[in-house]
Amino acid sequence: MDSALQLLRERGPQGVTMEAVALRSGRAKTTIYRRYRNRYELLRASLSFVEGIPEPPPGLSLRERLHFLLEQFRHGLEEVVGLRVLAALLSGDEDDPEFSRAFRESVLNPRVEVLLTALEQGIDEGELRPGIDCPTVVSMLAGSFIALSATQGTVPPDWTDTVLDALWPALT
Repeated sequence: MDSALQLLRERGPQGVTMEAVALRSGRAKTTIYRRYRNRYELLRASLSFVEGIPEPPPGLSLRERLHFLLEQFRHGLEEVVGLRVLAALLSGDEDDPEFSRAFRESVLNPRVEVLLTALEQGIDEGELRPGIDCPTVVSMLAGSFIALSATQGTVPPDWTDTVLDALWPALT
């Protein structure tokens, strides 16, 4: 798994092949094929390390929970899988449909769901105004990260605070 994630960060999804993982890990290709029938299974297993999103500590306000979850979003994309993954995903499914599907299922969708749940709880608890379009807010939050990555090549260290400061007045 470590070898597959290293290759993903360094080379992007096209660099994660059974052969490359075997070479990087020092294992025989047949050993890898015994565990994973194909590249898609290998990618899914590798990305499963990213699936688990730590729970925010108890007692945080909604804004603090969102801050925590956005930092986890950032960490997963920058440190675990690497920003080359976003470039590959944005280039379209036709280039690597196996990877796109695995990445959406393992990394993006769980993070979107946890952010949606936090926003919905915020409405239920009265911290956010009723009637907010939670999926659009999540798209705006994640989209700002993706846009900064694409336009600047990096996301500023204060991104989480900046995006929350911009949206918070409209949400409360």
